Amino acid sequence: MPDILHIVVTSLVLMGAAFVIGAIGFGFGLTTSPILLLVLDPQTVVVVINAVAIIAFSLVLVETREHLRNRELAPMAVAAVLGTPIGVFALSTLDASVLRIAIGALVLVLTAMVVFNAEWKVPYPRISGPALGFISSASTTGLAIGGPILVLFFLGRRMDRQNVRASMAFFFTIMYVTAAIGYAIQGLFTSERLVLIVAAAPMVAIGYWIAMKLTGRMNEGVFRAAVIGVVVISSIAVIVRELWATFV
Repeated sequence: MPDILHIVVTSLVLMGAAFVIGAIGFGFGLTTSPILLLVLDPQTVVVVINAVAIIAFSLVLVETREHLRNRELAPMAVAAVLGTPIGVFALSTLDASVLRIAIGALVLVLTAMVVFNAEWKVPYPRISGPALGFISSASTTGLAIGGPILVLFFLGRRMDRQNVRASMAFFFTIMYVTAAIGYAIQGLFTSERLVLIVAAAPMVAIGYWIAMKLTGRMNEGVFRAAVIGVVVISSIAVIVRELWATFV
């Protein structure tokens, strides 16, 4: 049974992540894993984030379903299902300290990609799309991070904001459901993690609802800059802490 502090922190952080999803359509793992790694073990962070993310992305999918490009997304969704077992296996076998450092480092790399590669053209989309879907699924299932890979792909396909949000929601809803099945098979849904998931679920719905009410009046550029700043600082803190514990 997790203590009350862990429940409160997890619920509030995931509510903030749902707000981010409602506002910009990605960043659930990016904005939560660096902070939660400071209070929870890596396996718990990944399992809880990915389980609760089903709620957030399902809400986005319902809202944006009219903007879906089903024919283009279908091969990527199949690739996501195939990549999920790799992430589940990595999550259940990797060393906790190595996993923390890997998550923190990957967050920084992907954040830099989002910041510096806002506009680019996708080469061979029929091939690169499923390939990136496979990679994103494996990294998200195992590390709770992978959204920016797909965001870059969809931006490179010249999709508008609603198309990107709808595409991300479609892809990740399928992937997270598949991941949850894998976690259950591997016995990763412990009683502690289930308590955290149940406690955070209503907060995720609240965070998304607030985003829907407020984001129309927000300066998205300032908001994204603030989110990226928190992500970078938290990621560096996690990496420094783990390296300090390992080598000092």
